[in-house]
Amino acid sequence: MTLIDLGELTELTDPPPTQRRRPGPGGRRVAVVVVALIALLTLAGGTPPAGRIHAIVPAALGSDLFIAADQIFTVSPMPGVTDGSQELLAYPRPDRPTVAPQRLTPLWRVPVPPGNRVYRVHPVADAGILVAMARPDTGTSQTVRLDAHTGEERWRVPGIAIMEMPDRALLRTFSDSEPNVLRMIELATAHELWSMTLSAASVDHWQREDGTLDSIVVATVDGEVQVIDPMSGAVRHRLPPPADHSSSYQQAWVTGDLVTVVRNSRTITALDVDDLAQRWQATVPTATYVTGCGPLLCAGLAGGGFQVVDPATGALRWDSKEILDIVLADDRNVLAVAQTTNEIVTIALGTGERLAEHGSWSMVSRYEYAPQVLVVRAVAEVGLVLARLDPTGAPARRLDVLPGAGGDCQSRYDLVGCRLLDGGYGIWRLPD
Repeated sequence: MTLIDLGELTELTDPPPTQRRRPGPGGRRVAVVVVALIALLTLAGGTPPAGRIHAIVPAALGSDLFIAADQIFTVSPMPGVTDGSQELLAYPRPDRPTVAPQRLTPLWRVPVPPGNRVYRVHPVADAGILVAMARPDTGTSQTVRLDAHTGEERWRVPGIAIMEMPDRALLRTFSDSEPNVLRMIELATAHELWSMTLSAASVDHWQREDGTLDSIVVATVDGEVQVIDPMSGAVRHRLPPPADHSSSYQQAWVTGDLVTVVRNSRTITALDVDDLAQRWQATVPTATYVTGCGPLLCAGLAGGGFQVVDPATGALRWDSKEILDIVLADDRNVLAVAQTTNEIVTIALGTGERLAEHGSWSMVSRYEYAPQVLVVRAVAEVGLVLARLDPTGAPARRLDVLPGAGGDCQSRYDLVGCRLLDGGYGIWRLPD
């Protein structure tokens, strides 16, 4: 597999000097911009279209961007106020092609309680918006349901919404000073369906193939593992802590019907989600997490590196200290970030062989699973090249040029949003 080549995009130089006359002030800079722009447009597939769906969201420095289905949100400092007050602003999703980017204006705005940081803004049924926030200095958290059309508050409850279903939401609190609570509520009214005190280090869940929530898995700080019925909140199965349990560090993850528990960063125990019967246990020093890697499991190690484990037996397939993190896996390969260079590489999942080197790209943040990842690469004076990578080992597919974009990009609902070099956020619709 060959190295992906975008030309000299990140090392553009001035054009060769001529003997005719010395360029005036700014001439060299303009020439660089023109050369870079021509190169970028060529890579992106030709001349820019007559119209595209793109927009500018005017947001001050210190603002956060959230993309929802039909709206775009920012959490921004209130203008003219210096006490740290913030507000949530809702903007319409751009839906028509224009030559110049549309400058969006707010549909509505509501204040954010002082000291709170907003972590999620998520659309739900019946024109609802869930806004989950927490106040780090007090350890308190809350989720608010707003009307998507007006911003009017419908209800407010303690805790962060960690999962939404068509008619329900699962919330948990994260306080260090008070008992924590896991709670299931009705989305329409916030009526509590059940709740339980949560002495938990981690909460994960198992969904059936049709998307139905089957089980909630809780690993407690006391060393227990519990399987919770999502309809009633009853404990279906409980596994007591092991006899040699001597530390409160424990995390659990669900991959398919397998629960993997990391205890004290030393062992991985695999359990059946149906009855918590142990399948196997493996010693993996410095393990910090376990995730599915196609048909296998990947155990991340403290300080970088990971081990690839057989989910049926726990046997080690191979390991690598050269990989910082896993990006995406399919049935055969995995996209990963190299430890020392931060370059993205493709690795054969079965053997650990490095199949392709894709160079340096910055990841576009994502919220839901997708079989591909979006990446960007900066070009001075122009903006960002947007490309798509997948685990097959194929070269990056270049999708677009994002003029004026500086980074801090995210993608959701077929939109890409990036911080602009001159302030605010740029919004672009992904090409078909």
